[in-house]
Amino acid sequence: MEKQRAILESVIKEEIDFISYVDLEDGMVHTIVTNEDADVMPPIDGDYQKVNDVTIPKYVHPEDREMCEREFRLERLQENLQKKERFVINYRLLCGGEYRRKSMNIHYYDKTKMTLVFVRRDVTDNYEEEQNRQREIYDAMLAAKRADRSKSEFLERMSHEIRTPLNSIIGLSYLSRANLGDEKKVLENFDKIEMSAQFLRSCMDDILNLSLLESGRVAFHEESTDFEAFLTHIEKEFSDKAQEKKISFSVQRRGSFADQYLFDREKLNEALSAILENAVKYTQPEGSVFFIIELFTRGEQETIFRFEIRDNGIGMEQNFLPHIFDAFAQEDDRNTTLSGGTGLGLTISKNIIDFMGGKIDVYSEKGKGSAFVVTVPLKTAKEDRRRTERTTYQEYDFSGKRALLVEDNEINIEITRNILIHKNFMVDIAENGKAGVEQFLKHEPGYYDVILMDIRMPVMDGLAATRCIRESDHSDSKTVPIVAMTANVFEEDVKKSFDAGMNAHLSKPVDIKQMYAVLDELVTGDGLL
Repeated sequence: MEKQRAILESVIKEEIDFISYVDLEDGMVHTIVTNEDADVMPPIDGDYQKVNDVTIPKYVHPEDREMCEREFRLERLQENLQKKERFVINYRLLCGGEYRRKSMNIHYYDKTKMTLVFVRRDVTDNYEEEQNRQREIYDAMLAAKRADRSKSEFLERMSHEIRTPLNSIIGLSYLSRANLGDEKKVLENFDKIEMSAQFLRSCMDDILNLSLLESGRVAFHEESTDFEAFLTHIEKEFSDKAQEKKISFSVQRRGSFADQYLFDREKLNEALSAILENAVKYTQPEGSVFFIIELFTRGEQETIFRFEIRDNGIGMEQNFLPHIFDAFAQEDDRNTTLSGGTGLGLTISKNIIDFMGGKIDVYSEKGKGSAFVVTVPLKTAKEDRRRTERTTYQEYDFSGKRALLVEDNEINIEITRNILIHKNFMVDIAENGKAGVEQFLKHEPGYYDVILMDIRMPVMDGLAATRCIRESDHSDSKTVPIVAMTANVFEEDVKKSFDAGMNAHLSKPVDIKQMYAVLDELVTGDGLL
């Protein structure tokens, strides 16, 4: 019996503050068992109403007193118990200098309904856990709503950015057809069509780059790079752009830049170029842009470089600066599309620099100009593996060279075929991968100088077709250059192309100058890339 009582008291101490009952005949309260560690206990015996009249004003939270004075009256309790067998009153009670949340469970002892049983529990921890859970649910709902809103804003903005140049292309195509007799007007329209198409391509590239960077799917290709040559290329490009706009472009170098460093030159170039592009764009003629490159700290394994890009252009308001790296952020929303860009450049720059372990700081004052400071660590190259720069050819002549174009889209066939013929290629056509393999195999070795291969095609795709050619017994199956020409442009798509045995990867829409350069190196240069 003693053991059972000890177990009962142990459970009560863990689960409840006290158990008491009220005899409705005389209105006396009697406490059966209490948790001695709990504060504010009822007397062992006493007048129920008098006990409440003393304890409620003294211990109950001010916001809960009126409710407790009303709900704990015996008449009110009996009224509520006519509707249900038991009910709970929750309130806050002053315990040891802090308010704790209490839950009083009340019910009749038996069917005579002459005795009320009270069981009080402390529910503070459970309440706080529930509040935390509710906050987490609420925060998740807010995040989901923000994500939905961002997605809608993104789609709305992209619809605008894509439709605007498309409108130009469609409209100018119509006007060119209507003015075929006016050669000057038609040529002007063609220039505008090309500008709109290039913007559309740039827009799609920016969206893809941002998507890859934010998802972490982008791969950084580090290679040993002549840092001096890397800087000279950037300086030359923006010196020319600044000169066109009659802007002073000054370059300051602080430190030695003759060493080799391991980094992805294309991505760092993209990050810095986006900032320089804005500096030139938003600086008025006769203004100035400064490009300061500083060797900040040199270590045994890496060197930290600091790039400062300063201008005395239009500047920005202080309240816009926290949003400058947000996607599509432009202080003047009127300055969009063909003249102002997509608003993704700085977002991409920030993501690239973050991935490289660096940071970007920005300072600006409206009407006085802006300054971007990029700090980035670059690994020191252990070996002198200098990257060979590709020669820039202005004119190409592929006379006597034959290409096999493997493509299923009739319009793309016509366009690509004529682009190749324009530089004197002889061109054969195969409308799917299987036909391309058969076309290659039936001719003597050396018949084709290059194969241009689409990826997504019926019957047999371009990857499978390339593997078939590479694995065939044809004597030049391993050496004939094969170039992927496809709309599949993700890093993993490029890797699949090379894994299948291709020598180069051109993404659609094709950059014609890049296409000629790649073909020149494959067909008339040193052979396979």
